[in-house]
Amino acid sequence: MKTKNILNPKNIKRQNIFQFVILLVIVLMINVIGNFFFTRFDLTTEKRYSLSENTKELIKNLDDIVYFRVYLEGDLPAQYKKLRNETRIMLNEFRSYGKNNIQFEFVDITSGKDKNATYNIVEELQHKGIQPIIDYEGSETEMSQKIIIPGAVVSYREKEVPIQLLVTSLGPESANKEAIINNSIQALEFKLADAIRKLTIIHKPRVALLDGHGELMPVQTAEAERLLSEYYVVDRVQINGQLNALERYKAIIVAKPDSAFSDKDKFVIDQFIMKGGSALWLIDAVYAEMDSLRNANRLVSFSKRLNLEDMLFKWGVRINTDLLMDINSAPIPVVTSMIGDQPQYEYFSWVYFPLILSNQVHPIVKNLNAVKLEFTSSIDTVGGKGIKKTVLLTTSRYTRKNNTPVTIDLSELYNLPEKKLYNKQNIPVAVLLEGEFESVFFNRIPPEIEEDPEINYQSRSVPTKMIVVSDGDIFKNQYTFKDGRYMTYPLGYDRYTQTTYGNSDFILNAMSYLVDKNNLLEIRSRELKIRLLDKTRIKEEKLKWQFINLILPIFFVGIIGLMLTFIRKKIFTVKIK
Repeated sequence: MKTKNILNPKNIKRQNIFQFVILLVIVLMINVIGNFFFTRFDLTTEKRYSLSENTKELIKNLDDIVYFRVYLEGDLPAQYKKLRNETRIMLNEFRSYGKNNIQFEFVDITSGKDKNATYNIVEELQHKGIQPIIDYEGSETEMSQKIIIPGAVVSYREKEVPIQLLVTSLGPESANKEAIINNSIQALEFKLADAIRKLTIIHKPRVALLDGHGELMPVQTAEAERLLSEYYVVDRVQINGQLNALERYKAIIVAKPDSAFSDKDKFVIDQFIMKGGSALWLIDAVYAEMDSLRNANRLVSFSKRLNLEDMLFKWGVRINTDLLMDINSAPIPVVTSMIGDQPQYEYFSWVYFPLILSNQVHPIVKNLNAVKLEFTSSIDTVGGKGIKKTVLLTTSRYTRKNNTPVTIDLSELYNLPEKKLYNKQNIPVAVLLEGEFESVFFNRIPPEIEEDPEINYQSRSVPTKMIVVSDGDIFKNQYTFKDGRYMTYPLGYDRYTQTTYGNSDFILNAMSYLVDKNNLLEIRSRELKIRLLDKTRIKEEKLKWQFINLILPIFFVGIIGLMLTFIRKKIFTVKIK
């Protein structure tokens, strides 16, 4: 039996050329169409390479070049290489939408430089606000350290802002490098987009920091005002019963008042909320000050009467007149001895200064570092029909409540807290309220005021929102007085322990959520899963996975090759007698 090839070689060649031309035309048409219709496909499960609509809009509206100079480059440990690579991918995504208005470079601070030059660069970046990381690597016999700059400087026209790309934590994840890197990757889009927002903002919303009721002094709020001024115009405002005192403002901040609000001031605030204004309430319900305690070693705390209780209750919360004690607390310095004329300090955890580690998924507090509070009280959610209430911050699993009046004694520092007394858990200390609020003065004011067109009284608000925190010290920075002037420390920074807490991020996030229309905070709710290899399983099943990864692919390629050869013979040859 013989076989004969029935296809002419010339016909086969002609057919191959025709197929190639058709394929080339299709590719060219796809490219031409792609110039008119821009789209990208993200096939990852959590859409890690898809930008939010707010970010896209921000980038597309750029009218000049935003330049990112990223210092995460060079011979880096594996985890930081991952952060560098993800940063490069994210910046390329930005450039896909911003075109030539997004430009970037990665800089190795050690390349071609001696140690002195490198340290000078590190010091310069520290002054700009980018903190270096010392990474230790090695074996049991040898250890090496490497300076890493996980940050970037972003420039736009004549302005620039620093970005700290590494999200550090004071919580359980603080020792887990993989978790820290993953959290940093999750925050990349927000950090990069927020830098652009800072640089390009033109018309800043106005925010009123209320004054005149014993609120925090200017030196105590200087750092908070400085931070907020990057996004808003912040004015200290005294209402003094003036109906138009808050007309120009989008939001108000009430920071630790210690005297009662008059009914006239309450009415102005009430109508400000009814007309769509938002509010950040930072309220101490109890008198308790650390300065007074240090001077006397003991004080009796008692409840404040601010005349705001009915207003907050009507809108959905009650700040209780108690003091919370938490085993998860911040340390304070105590003089334990003297060497010559120099005091010697030791640090003891002070249960009245709870450290709040948020486990909530709301964008205001997601991935937030520990927030430090001082002499805080519990919050109950009440009433407020139709108001959505979201708990943002709670105490730890080991909390104790003390109803006022409470005697606070510094000698408590030396006693270890008894866990059996700390039998409360997850007590709310910050709550978000959203919805249409009813006026506190509904059915309480005379008709002549209600019907006065100049007053324009409204009994129900348009949709708006407010945040209530049961501690005003969250807004307070530390300061010293030296050489005839005040020196302030960053908000959330403890000059004694040299620890930075998450207070500044909480305040910025809270105000952004309350005020900004295009809210970039939504980006922070994204969660990227850590997909780590099981090292124990790898060790135990090493040969199995080597066989699967090396031998099986070759075997399957060989099978497919044999099948294709068989099919080709069946198609291109026929049997003839």
